[in-house]
Amino acid sequence: MKVTKWIAVIILLALPAMAYAEGPAQPPARVVTSQITQKTIARTLDVVGTLQFDRISALSPEVSGQVQTVHIMEGDRVEKGAPLFRLNLDFVQNDIDTVKKRILQAEIRLAKARKDLSRYETLFNQKAASEQEYDNMRLSMEDLAMQKATLEKNLDLALLKKEKSIIRAPFAGVVLEKNVDEGNWVGPGSPLCLLGSMDDIYVKVPMAEDLLVFSHKGEDVGVTVTALGLTIRGTINGFIPVANPTTKNIFVKVKLPKMETAVLNMSATVSMPAAEKQEMTLVPRDALVTFNGQTLVYTIKEGAASALPVTVLAYVEGNAGIAEGEATPGMTVVIDGNDRLRPGQPVTVIGTKN
Repeated sequence: MKVTKWIAVIILLALPAMAYAEGPAQPPARVVTSQITQKTIARTLDVVGTLQFDRISALSPEVSGQVQTVHIMEGDRVEKGAPLFRLNLDFVQNDIDTVKKRILQAEIRLAKARKDLSRYETLFNQKAASEQEYDNMRLSMEDLAMQKATLEKNLDLALLKKEKSIIRAPFAGVVLEKNVDEGNWVGPGSPLCLLGSMDDIYVKVPMAEDLLVFSHKGEDVGVTVTALGLTIRGTINGFIPVANPTTKNIFVKVKLPKMETAVLNMSATVSMPAAEKQEMTLVPRDALVTFNGQTLVYTIKEGAASALPVTVLAYVEGNAGIAEGEATPGMTVVIDGNDRLRPGQPVTVIGTKN
């Protein structure tokens, strides 16, 4: 297998003589270049995990009632405090109106009782009314005051029921599941919907137990969500302390920044550390080209493309770590236009990226 690999490399390096020694001159290829660098990084392993919501709330009402309005659909994004469901308020509003009238009546009776007590107090001080009559009048006024206070508490309770008849989002998130529609009768504990927090998204990454030691909390790692076309940075946020009894894998939690879109259990590829950090030569990922199963990069020598075989050890952000001695930091490599290049082909550099 190794013999075949090196034969391919020898053929590749010999291509200039075969491709450009004969025939009419080829126009120079227009390319963009960058430089090889060196950095202390860890060897990585691309592991497929799943998107998870670290905070999921199963919402239910605190009061009973018939669902009058549903403001959401599955997949909707909602802000904190946004109304999700409204229950029918006819009975609640009737209770509120009734209690308000009874409070008004109590206030009228209480005002009259205060005036009567004031007159009895004058008569009592003038010895024109008995103490018993005065006490009865005072106790009657106090009873009316207590009735009014009780009615006010009933009003507060009715207003609270009215407020609780509107079920709001406890945090900004996405609706994962909707369980009821208009006309359904619900009560305390009835499942209305499932809401996932968009501020608390992570990737659940299965790691072999012998590699767990390299996953340090707080370390940044690259995350690719192919289905959403996203390449972002995540942060290792610990692990779930339960190993799979069969594979012995342990799930590492990689927290993601707030996202515009997220799908529960969607796959995501994470570049997880698989060794201790070390000095490594880095080439831009865009510089890598595959030919006959061999990975190589194109450098420029005397105005022509020159193929340089490399061995990729790790991927870090937009770079690839390669084996020591294969390339020198500061060396120029082609990152755009290299997919059509052949060894020995003349090139014209039209741009350089850092």
